[in-house]
Amino acid sequence: MGHWGREVALRHILSRRRTLSTTTKKHVVRNAQDEGGYQSFGSFHSENVEELMGLPAQRYVAPDLPFIDDCHVEPATSSTPVHPREERAPVPFVNSRRHAMSFPRLDRENWTFLNHGAFGLGLEVGLRRAESWRKFAETQPLRYFDRHLLNHVVHGARGMVNFVTRNEDDAAWIREGTAMIQNVTSGMNAIIGGHHRQAHSRGGRQGGGSVFYYDITYGSNKKICKHHHGRSGDAIEIAFEEDYLPLLRTISTLTGVSSSLGTDNRKNDIMGNWDDDSAGLFISALDSTINKYVRDGSGKSSISGSLLILDHITSNTAIRFPISSIAKYAKEEYGMTIVVDGAHALWSLPLDVGALVSAAGRTGIDHRCGYIDAYLTNCHKWFSSPRGAAVLFCADPEIRDTLLDRPAIVSHGVDDGFLSRFMWDGCRDYSAQLALPAVLDYWNAIDLVAAREEVRTNLREGIRILRSHWHPHVDESCLYDDGGRNSAEAGLTLVPLGMHVPTMALVRLPDRISGGVWRVKSSNEGSDRKTSTDAKKVQDYLYGCGIEVPVKCVRGVLYARVSCHLYNSADEFDLLGRVALKYATA
Repeated sequence: MGHWGREVALRHILSRRRTLSTTTKKHVVRNAQDEGGYQSFGSFHSENVEELMGLPAQRYVAPDLPFIDDCHVEPATSSTPVHPREERAPVPFVNSRRHAMSFPRLDRENWTFLNHGAFGLGLEVGLRRAESWRKFAETQPLRYFDRHLLNHVVHGARGMVNFVTRNEDDAAWIREGTAMIQNVTSGMNAIIGGHHRQAHSRGGRQGGGSVFYYDITYGSNKKICKHHHGRSGDAIEIAFEEDYLPLLRTISTLTGVSSSLGTDNRKNDIMGNWDDDSAGLFISALDSTINKYVRDGSGKSSISGSLLILDHITSNTAIRFPISSIAKYAKEEYGMTIVVDGAHALWSLPLDVGALVSAAGRTGIDHRCGYIDAYLTNCHKWFSSPRGAAVLFCADPEIRDTLLDRPAIVSHGVDDGFLSRFMWDGCRDYSAQLALPAVLDYWNAIDLVAAREEVRTNLREGIRILRSHWHPHVDESCLYDDGGRNSAEAGLTLVPLGMHVPTMALVRLPDRISGGVWRVKSSNEGSDRKTSTDAKKVQDYLYGCGIEVPVKCVRGVLYARVSCHLYNSADEFDLLGRVALKYATA
C-alpha cells in the first residue's frame, strides 16, 4: 500500500473511532489511566458498576447503543379498550391476532402452542436487540466485553428495578440489593449452597442448618436442597399435596382463615383475597412438619435461621402461593430465612418488590416492606425476553454478606459488591441481559393493567371452551361465580381459578383420560389412579398432533396445564379440546 493509501486508511479509522465515541455517553470511561486506574472490577475498562447502579434517577445517564438501533417494534395496543370486569366484560381474544405480530417467529401453521409457561416465547423486539448485540460483539470482541458490556448490563438492571417498584424511593434501596443472573436456578444454587456453607462453617449460625420446602415446589429446587443438605438429613419436605391440596378446592368455606395473621390488605384486583383465604392451609402444613421435626429430637430454637423455600407460582400445579402471609408467619414464629422462586411471576403478576422483600438491617425504610429475604424471577417466561436473563433481589445487607457472599460461579467481581459479584461469570453470550431495555420499552408502552386483565379474560374463555368439549355436564357459571371459586369443586380445574395464576391453570382432561375426580380422600373416585406415565402418553399424543401443552398428574388425576399469553387464540383452545377427545375414544 502506498503513502496515499495508508493515509486514506488512517483517516477512515480515525473517522470510525470518532463516530463510535459519539454513540457512547460521556460517563463511559475510555481511558482508565486518566481516571486514576481501573474503575470497575477486574481489568474492565468501564465505570464502577456499583456506583452506576446506585446513582439516583435524576443523576443517571443511560448509555447510548454503540450501533444503529433498527429493532424498534410498535407494541400491539388494544383495538377494543379493556376495562376491569366490574365496569364492562372485555371481549375474549379480541386482540390476539394483533399481539401475535409481536411474536412472529412462532410456527403457527404447524403448531398450537399453549405452553408459554415452560420456556417462554421471545418478543421480536428483544430478539432483534439481542442479535444486534451479538453482531456488534463480533466486529471487535474486546471492545464489546471491555468497554460496553458492563455499563449496558447495569442499564438493564436499573430498568428491571423500575419495572417492579412503585417509585424512586423504593427503587433506590432495591437497586443496592439487585443482581443480574442467567436464570433462577443459578441463583437458587448460590442461595441454598451459601446457606449450607454458612450453617456448617465454624463461624456460621448456631443451628438453623435445615432447609424446608413444600412437596409441590419446583423439582430442580428439591434436588438442589437434597444435594447440599441431604446427606445430613437437613433437607426437609413439607407434605402438602395429599392432605392439604384437596382442601384448596373448598377454599370458599375457609374465608378469613388467615385474618389473624395480619396479612397486607392492599390487594390488586387480579390478586383478590385468595392469599388471605389460603394462607392458613400452607401455614398449617408448615407447622405440622416443624412439629414433627421438633418431636424427632430438635428443639424449636434450632429452626431459627433455617431456610424456607417458597414458589410464588408453582410450575407443576400453576398455584399461586400466598407468599407474604407465609413469610410473615415463618419469620415471626420461627425466625426462618425466606427465599422465593418467582420464576413465573414477572409480568404475569403486578409485582411490587418493595412491599415483598425484607429491609432488615436498614434504616429509613417504611413499614410496608415484607418478610422475604431473597426474591428471584426469570425474564424469559411471561416477560418474554430472550433466554438467559433473570434478576435476584436481596435488600438485607447481612443476607447478602452471608448466604449470598458467593455466586454459583465465582469470578472477577466476587469481592467488589453485590451486583459485581453476580454480573460476570465468564466469557459467554450476555445478549439476553443486554436486550432487556428493548423489552422494557415495549411493555412500558402499553397499559399493563389492561393487558393482564385481557390475558385473564382470555384464559377463562379458553377454559370455558375446553369445558364445552370435555365436561359439558359442568355448569360454566362455575368459572365466573364469586371469582371462579366453584371451578375446582365442579371438578373442572385443580384449584379455584383465583388461586391459579391469571396466565396459567390446570384443567381436568376428559373423564376417560383423567381417571376421575378426586376430592378430599387420597384415592380418586371411580376410576383407577393415573400415573406420570399415563400423563406422558397423552402429552406425546397431543405433540404428535401438533399441540404443545403439558399434561400433569396430580394425586392420580390427569390435567392439561394450559398457558395463555396475549398472542393465544380461541381456535387453539378449541383444537386442543377436539384432539384430546380423539385420544379419549381411541
